Amino acid sequence: MVLLPGMDGTGKLFAPFLKQFSDPEHVTVVIYPLDKHIPFEQLADYIIPLLPTDKPLVILGESYSGPVALTLAAGDELDICGIILVASFAKYPASFLKSISKWLPLSLLLRLPIPDFAIRYYCFGSKTNKTLSTLLRDSIHANTPNVMALRIHDGASVDVTTVLDAINVPCLYIAASDDNLVPSSVISHLKIHLPDLEVVTIQGSHFILQAQPAACVDVINDFLFRTIHID
Repeated sequence: MVLLPGMDGTGKLFAPFLKQFSDPEHVTVVIYPLDKHIPFEQLADYIIPLLPTDKPLVILGESYSGPVALTLAAGDELDICGIILVASFAKYPASFLKSISKWLPLSLLLRLPIPDFAIRYYCFGSKTNKTLSTLLRDSIHANTPNVMALRIHDGASVDVTTVLDAINVPCLYIAASDDNLVPSSVISHLKIHLPDLEVVTIQGSHFILQAQPAACVDVINDFLFRTIHID
């Protein structure tokens, strides 16, 4: 399994999730450059040389990286046998967050401490604690503010709808029941082009892999066993 990180790009936020895996040595975590922005249209080319081409792969794209996972699945450079999207999208819908990403001075705001209320409302919900909050802050602040700002702009404007019809591997979508960052309308959009997309909703906020890691692992293991026959 290959894990593509959320907007922080560090891969560090996968730590709670990886602790629940029985075979973490079979998991590869991709890390994005922290001081250099790679636009969405170039991320697949950045990732492909990092991965083996001689074995089947399951690609998990968390949030920001969902469009990248979908792009990789539509290509033929890798032997991809399954895709897992977690609180993600192919095209981010019109929303208040999308609007403010265009007008606020994000590179300046990202230099400031992240308020506790924002972490609770947008990130971990009722599962918010000091460990998760610190992990999130450290992961975001590992990047230069300008890189994070560019990723936010990219995430708000990306649209990989055109690649969806070329995907012919099993796909799982893990949704957070109380996601205040990625609205549920993105799932309807995906299912227009991926009618066999399996959707499982887990109670929690946007960072569902971190807030409910054991539940996510159970869902993923079941998906892999039933559809890809990985035990």
